[in-house]
Amino acid sequence: MIVVSDTSHRLVTCCYATMSIDPGSRFLVLSSWFLVLGSRFLVLSSWFSVLGSWFSVLGSRFLVLGSWFSIMHTMRFFAIIVLSTVLTLLLAACGGAPPPPAALPTSPPEAPIAAPSPTPKPMQPHPTSLPEPTPLPSPSPAPATVAPLLTPETATASPLPPTPSRPSEGLFTGALIFLRDGSLWLFDANGERLLVDRAYEFAPGADGNLIAVVRETDQFDIWIVSRDGSALRRITNDRSVESSLSWAPDGSALIFAAADVGEPLPQLWPGWALWCGASQVSVIDLASGQRQALARGCDPAVSPDGRRIAYSAPPTARDVGMAGGAPVFGNTIRLINRRGEHAWNFARADSADAPMPNTGMLVYGPAWSPDGASVTYHRYLGMQVEVDINLSEIGGSFEGKGRPFAEGAGWLLPVRFAPDGRRAAIIEHNYSDARGFGGYDAWSVQVVTFDGSRTVDLPQGPMTMIGGSAVRLPRAASAAWSPDGTRLAVLLPPGWRPDVSLNEPFDPTGAERPGEVWLWQPDAAPSVRLISNVDFASPLAWLP
Repeated sequence: MIVVSDTSHRLVTCCYATMSIDPGSRFLVLSSWFLVLGSRFLVLSSWFSVLGSWFSVLGSRFLVLGSWFSIMHTMRFFAIIVLSTVLTLLLAACGGAPPPPAALPTSPPEAPIAAPSPTPKPMQPHPTSLPEPTPLPSPSPAPATVAPLLTPETATASPLPPTPSRPSEGLFTGALIFLRDGSLWLFDANGERLLVDRAYEFAPGADGNLIAVVRETDQFDIWIVSRDGSALRRITNDRSVESSLSWAPDGSALIFAAADVGEPLPQLWPGWALWCGASQVSVIDLASGQRQALARGCDPAVSPDGRRIAYSAPPTARDVGMAGGAPVFGNTIRLINRRGEHAWNFARADSADAPMPNTGMLVYGPAWSPDGASVTYHRYLGMQVEVDINLSEIGGSFEGKGRPFAEGAGWLLPVRFAPDGRRAAIIEHNYSDARGFGGYDAWSVQVVTFDGSRTVDLPQGPMTMIGGSAVRLPRAASAAWSPDGTRLAVLLPPGWRPDVSLNEPFDPTGAERPGEVWLWQPDAAPSVRLISNVDFASPLAWLP
């Protein structure tokens, strides 16, 4: 616009100036000026042409950008459709939305303020350890001779199973066997199933494929059943009551205790002493049915190599004021070979007033470490400050010389070693609980780690024990290690929770109700409930 305005001004000025010259010259001047004016208009039109080209290019760019936005919108629409389809297929394959995770307990079990029975205290490890393993001998076993094999029989009808439960994926592997309504049940990834009815006690073989069962039909006898509940057959058939079943590692024989009495082995004193005094340790070859009595006593346990047997010899000392003057104290833990030979006293209890190391009323409940290098047992010291005191001891399997590693009240079941042998679980039944509690409140499970040492306060004074740490789970009435040794299955009261004080009963009635099996890692509270309606104080076994 500035160029046009300037040119017009000049043209007008020139027009006025040319009025004073001749017409020819004037025409020539005017023609020149018009020629200049046309050139300027030509330049101006060129600039407008360039500007139009730039606007054309800019429009093309906006057109391309709009096309990209359209493509992206279309792709987003298809991506949403594909993602929705994939999620729908995944949910359909998983059977719907995943279940919520099992709730963890909100707090650990409350420690007792003043419990009459000794309570383990976790301590820092010290550099003390177990006896060094000693090489095993190699005696050659001789064949047993006696009774013929009995004709196989089948089980009678059994009760209907409850609604099966299934373990959460990744939380449980293998199989658990337990008692429910007096019958043997198995729980695994497929749920629960009945194996055999009228069962009282059981012991799985080393590989878990066969299970020996004490059944009460018209009498107590030993039967064998496969893991799937098939091939049930009777092994013994007499008036004796069998107990403490122990398999030879190769599955060829069963070692057990049998007494001609009217009831199974009691787990309390003096009932245990009277039953053991009437019992014999026997072995039966499963292929031939030949049965051989090895020694008088009870609680037999076979070594991991199958060559030796540890058992509790019967008491020999009498108390005129107890059990009609029958022998109720003073006995030994003895070790023999599979033929009942080369017996020797591994541990001894003379009386409650005897000097160490033979102090105590009884020694009982032997158990072998997984490598066979050590044997554990319990020493019943008797009543002290209104509590029946026991010590759990461990010694080398060729030298004895047991040393304490745990304490307990009432009566203790044989030690259950973790598969690696570094920890042991002890089930305690404090039937003489000074608080007067009963039911699950009288039971507990203690886990001891053998590394290091700790000091425990007992009525007779402080005692140094093997094991740098000990953890107790109150109200647990049974326990079994997982095949990998990381956890235990424990039997707890129905409706168990960790926040109930130990100074008041969980169940004031003290009823022995069916309980629940939970998973427990000893460094935390039980976290996952697996099974309900399990018989009170039922044995547990965790198969691979």
